[in-house]
Amino acid sequence: MREKEHEEYNALTKRLLEEGYNAEHHPDYVRVDVPMWQEKTLDNYDGGFIYERWWIFEQTFKTPCGLQCKGLQCHSNMSYMGIEWTFENDMATIRCPYEKKECKLKHEYLQEHGVLRYDCEVHMTEEEYCYEGSVEHILKLHDDEIRRQEISFGLQKKGRVCREHMRFNRDTLEWEMNYDPYDCGRNRCAGMCPVLGHELDKKRGNVFYDIKISYLRNDLSGTLFEGQVDTRIIKGKKLFEHPVSMDICKICARLCQDRIKEKLRNHYFTELFFSEYHGRYFSFEIRNVRAERRESRDLMQDLEDIRNGIQIVHASDMEKRDSEDKRERRRQSRECAVRRLEKKLLENGYESLEEYSTDRRHADKWLGPERIAELEKLRQLKEKEKKEQPVQLSLFDLEVS
Repeated sequence: MREKEHEEYNALTKRLLEEGYNAEHHPDYVRVDVPMWQEKTLDNYDGGFIYERWWIFEQTFKTPCGLQCKGLQCHSNMSYMGIEWTFENDMATIRCPYEKKECKLKHEYLQEHGVLRYDCEVHMTEEEYCYEGSVEHILKLHDDEIRRQEISFGLQKKGRVCREHMRFNRDTLEWEMNYDPYDCGRNRCAGMCPVLGHELDKKRGNVFYDIKISYLRNDLSGTLFEGQVDTRIIKGKKLFEHPVSMDICKICARLCQDRIKEKLRNHYFTELFFSEYHGRYFSFEIRNVRAERRESRDLMQDLEDIRNGIQIVHASDMEKRDSEDKRERRRQSRECAVRRLEKKLLENGYESLEEYSTDRRHADKWLGPERIAELEKLRQLKEKEKKEQPVQLSLFDLEVS
């Protein structure tokens, strides 16, 4: 069901009503967009009639500066500043091919809006569509100019440019190069690097770093040790989730330390928030950022830190322990599921399971035919013993008889 109705009809509906049309009788190029099970009415969400898409997309429209365009290139169904910018109100919009932020020809509501600064309204025209001087033609010329500037930009940089790090600034109408080696590592780049000018090292590694964390022990409140601040160092944290070329690792170790800091600020957002606004002291420090093929450990430094009262934790050990804990939880969960399934087979038998049920699939997968047959024998033996068990009569039954 439509949840609201327009306060008034759109411009198309007003015109057709003046010409004598109604919801049941109207031109083929319009329709009343209501569900099939509802009565056709002009009091609907769209404000009456709407154009058939196949028809309106082929019509010619004109911008305030005189450029032609097809309806297929226009945007409709926008509501802004109390105006329905739609085909039906002859107020569809299109992105300006010149991308002028300041244009006195377009509607005043579109002149000073950040998101809509490149949009202008178009109006339907009876003129025959001409490609020369149309929006499509201007966009083609604009794209050709962008491609020409891209080639020129590459020549200026002597070929040391990468398409993945380039972008065309539509405000300055110039190409820009924003080299970020982190994106290269995240995208697993390999082979020839045009920015570095040579093949990337086939040896792979990662960017490792240590985190020194100092935090207030909240669990010691009300004791003699209240206010104690502990220090812990997590060593061997990885920047990338997967191995990347050592060339990229070395560059990231020099240029991407701000990204590491931002990553940690997001990770410890809660602790930093309570430290800043609620007095729960917490701080972190990034140390020893390095590019290595595999994590190296300094045992003597670890012993020195431990003597100084600093807790030392290696990230690889934490990951291995978490993986083992996860594997153990899965094993215990599987054992519980198997015991539950075996209990069900002992009570009701394998044939009681529906043919395509989850329990039947698990029985076939986890137990196998031999274990299923063994459980079936145990079930039959249990039923036989139950039937052969003598029935004990009570004194009450004898008195009644």
